[in-house]
Amino acid sequence: MRDRYDQLPVKAIAEAVLESLARLGLMWRLRPATVASVETDGTPHAIFDGDTVPIRVVSMVGPVAVNARVMVMTSPPSGNHIVGWAGPPAPGGGPDGLALAEANSAAVTAQTVVLSVPMILRARTAYRVELGGGVAGSTAAVQPLFRLFRAGAVPLPLGEFYRYPVFGGPVANCDGTRYIRRVADTDLPATIQLTLEAVAGSGTTATHVGAVGRPRFLQITACGEAAKFPHAVAVT
Repeated sequence: MRDRYDQLPVKAIAEAVLESLARLGLMWRLRPATVASVETDGTPHAIFDGDTVPIRVVSMVGPVAVNARVMVMTSPPSGNHIVGWAGPPAPGGGPDGLALAEANSAAVTAQTVVLSVPMILRARTAYRVELGGGVAGSTAAVQPLFRLFRAGAVPLPLGEFYRYPVFGGPVANCDGTRYIRRVADTDLPATIQLTLEAVAGSGTTATHVGAVGRPRFLQITACGEAAKFPHAVAVT
C-alpha cells in the first residue's frame, strides 16, 4: 500500500514555509552587502546584494569604510548587524577629521590660523592629533610655533607643538603628535584650528610649507576611551 503522503510536493511546501518566515521576519539570515555610507557618528548604511535601498546597520567588527564588502546578520524583529567581511578585510574608516593643502600657507608673523578641521567630537572619546608638512622662517632667529585651538571657545590652547629650528631659509620637517579628548557624555560639533606664529624679533615670518604630493596637514583620529588618555587635553 502506498503512503498517502508520498505525492505531496514536500520541496515546494518547505520553500513556501521558508519564504513566509523570511517575509514575516521570523528567520535569521546571513547576507552579503556593500557599505553605501557612514554617518558622522560612525553608523554605517549598507545595501544587500540584489537590493537598491541602503538600510541602517550596526557594525560588530569596528569601523567600516564606504564600499567595503560585508556580511550582515538579519535577526528578528529588525536587527541588522555586520558580523564579518565578504572577502578580504576592508580597512577602517580613516581619520575622523583631516585638513590638508598642497601649497604653502601665507608667511605669518602674529598667530594665524593655517589649517582648520570641522568635525564631531564624540562623547567620552580621545583623539590623536597629528601635524605634518614643512616649516620655514625668514631668518635664522625665527622659532615657528604651532598651537591647537577650538574655534569660538575660550582662547586657551589645546596643545602646543615644539618650536622648530629653521635657521633661516631651509625647510624643516614639522611632524608632531598631541592628544585631545571629549570627557563629557554628549557629542560636540567643533572646529579644531592649527595656528602658526613667528617667535623672534619684529618683522620676521614663518610659513607652513606644503607641495603637490607632499601636503601639509592636520589629521585627527579617534584612538580610544577618554578615561584611558588622562594626559589628553579636554575639549569643552
